[in-house]
Amino acid sequence: MIVAFHNPLSVNIQRVGEARVANFIEAKLSGTVGQVLLSTVSLLAISACSHRSDDRAKSNSAVPLRGDHVLVESSAARFYEARVISEEASRLRVQAVPSGDTAFVQIADTYRLPAKFAKLLPHAFAICNVDREHWVGCKIAAATEAGATVNDINQNSYQLPASQIVSPNALTELNLKRLFDKAAEQREFEHDMTKAGSPRLVPGWQPVPGKSAIAKVDSKWWLSVIVAEKHGKLRIKFAGTDHVLDVLHSEVAPEPPYPMEVSQKSRIALIRPASAAQAWLPVRLISVDALEAVVEDLARGRRTVPVRDVCPLESPSQ
Repeated sequence: MIVAFHNPLSVNIQRVGEARVANFIEAKLSGTVGQVLLSTVSLLAISACSHRSDDRAKSNSAVPLRGDHVLVESSAARFYEARVISEEASRLRVQAVPSGDTAFVQIADTYRLPAKFAKLLPHAFAICNVDREHWVGCKIAAATEAGATVNDINQNSYQLPASQIVSPNALTELNLKRLFDKAAEQREFEHDMTKAGSPRLVPGWQPVPGKSAIAKVDSKWWLSVIVAEKHGKLRIKFAGTDHVLDVLHSEVAPEPPYPMEVSQKSRIALIRPASAAQAWLPVRLISVDALEAVVEDLARGRRTVPVRDVCPLESPSQ
């Protein structure tokens, strides 16, 4: 049997030898080439640490994975629920719920489900699950411990648990604000239109057979031609058609232009549509002179139109 003995002297000699080799390497590396080598080694070490940090970041990220349910903002303040089919560097392939339609979407346009809302605050914008997979923009009216009372753009109210309320990012919040502002403008405009009465009276005007006028049918005003007077009513024919109808005298008004002093009394008017087959369009009347009028509506904003296209309306307060 061979017995191996531990020799302390040989160990010390080995350590001395290793130290001398290390000193030799350090001396050789003190030059320019050595500095380059040391820098390279350092960069490799940093790179390795960086890759490990990236791996840790990826493992802890909130990027949706295959099988996850997400909320997708398909366009400004428009949302749908979907399931992730596959994921790539910056986008996901998702399948809409419940339609089954598939699409590629940017990760930045998605929110992971179930929903998480950091803090429910009154007047804050949010994304709300109001019915099954139906998600809409909403505004928090009042917060409770379990959830919140929210309103959609049509002012419908819902009582929802926190799990059905998603906190928007900064861009989505801006989109929601614009959506709610536009809805408020729409309500204000429609309220103004309810104040509108019939076209203003023009002193001395009388309906004459064969002449154009505008006539009220089904709460809208249409360009027409007066055919005749029958049994206390006016028979009219819609412009560009053979359709004939009998209406009351009060439901017929002169076709513009109107005298400037008459138009200047109004704040609401009708304007001539692009086609004679369309109803005249309600607008706000901002100002009017002898040739032009400045009008405003939600569809096209503020613009200038000829006075021959403007029919000023009465208002209950006027």
